[in-house]
Amino acid sequence: MRGRGALVGLALALLVPAFPAAAQPTPQAGPRWFSAWAAPQNRTETALSLSDATVRTVVRPTLSGRALRIKLENTLGTSPVTFSGAWVGVPGPGASVVPGTNLRLMFTGDTALTLEPGAGAWSDPVDVRVVAFQRLVVSLDVAAAEDASTHTLGLASNHWAWGRRGADPSGEGFEPIPPVAANTSVLAFPVYWVAALDVLSDSAAGTIVPFGDSITDGRCSTTLAGVVRPDLHQRWPDLLAERLAARASGPDGPLWGLANAGIAGNRIIVGGNGPPGLERLERDVLERAGVTHVIFFEGTNDLAGGGATAEEVIEATQRVIERAKARGLKIYGATIIPRGGPDGTTGWSPDREAHRQAVNAWIRTQAPFDGVLDFAALLGGGPAIEGAESIRPEFNCDYTHPNAAGYRAMAEMIDLSWFVR
Repeated sequence: MRGRGALVGLALALLVPAFPAAAQPTPQAGPRWFSAWAAPQNRTETALSLSDATVRTVVRPTLSGRALRIKLENTLGTSPVTFSGAWVGVPGPGASVVPGTNLRLMFTGDTALTLEPGAGAWSDPVDVRVVAFQRLVVSLDVAAAEDASTHTLGLASNHWAWGRRGADPSGEGFEPIPPVAANTSVLAFPVYWVAALDVLSDSAAGTIVPFGDSITDGRCSTTLAGVVRPDLHQRWPDLLAERLAARASGPDGPLWGLANAGIAGNRIIVGGNGPPGLERLERDVLERAGVTHVIFFEGTNDLAGGGATAEEVIEATQRVIERAKARGLKIYGATIIPRGGPDGTTGWSPDREAHRQAVNAWIRTQAPFDGVLDFAALLGGGPAIEGAESIRPEFNCDYTHPNAAGYRAMAEMIDLSWFVR
């Protein structure tokens, strides 16, 4: 770990804190790593040829601490990717980095890193003061890449430029990463290769991992007047992290990291967007540093495009619960929200509605979760459309996803007493 981190700490300290200073919880036995941000990989992107280029990615940690480490992944890449250098610093205007804050990342002592398809690697620790909700930017000098392993729905303003510019604080010559998701027309603002950020903390109590599909990943959370906007951080997990941070200023003040493991279009069982939940559970949830709690919210895509039955979704969900509890984690489950929409555009039908109701009845009365979030009751109550309940109008974005008000209502519904040391 390197002493230049004091420069980043100084730059961060000059920023206005987003929340009051947290009361210190009961000290733990020395500092520990906690996952504080995540972007699980779900697609191979081929829109850009990024060999001999630089990619700059914004990350927003949910936890404060004394050091950080970054995980790069080539999970969905079809060929090796080589990074000749990597840095982390404080973002300035546009694609720039605040001068004097850009610190080199090392990988087992080397400046370069090659990842084979399916591989991932953590950087060596960087000694730097991290402040929750104050953004950092990761710059990657890409020596060779035929494609990019991507988290599609990043909803953040990331940039790229020709040449190896990672050490250069200037943003001149950088362009926005194309915001449209591969093979779609949807504005998504993707993230290339950067998959997770961990923070070393002396006082944190644990990390919460919301594990889900597009409603956890935040589709429609930043759609205003029909326009998708980046950098607003209005997913329900973002808002939950902010609620927990605000609570930390009082006497019940353990600090919690939050690592969002949502993937838009994801399914539990098979198919869908990205590796299915049962396949990615280990990498994207159980391996997260300091994880103590999981919030599981999947199943709608299995029932819709996947054509799964209620029994199949219940059996797969049971397996997720068992694997989480075998690791000693608390796991909370959410009911599947309504999806009735006009002209079959949501992939729903009276048959699918019956399966949803059966899954939700099991979640509410029989599932061995440690607690239940009844998002279906919260957001439901809209008019029946073609035999299926719809999202109530004040919370409806597109008959499949909540709007910003719906996401806020979801975050505010969560019982913070679930998260105690």
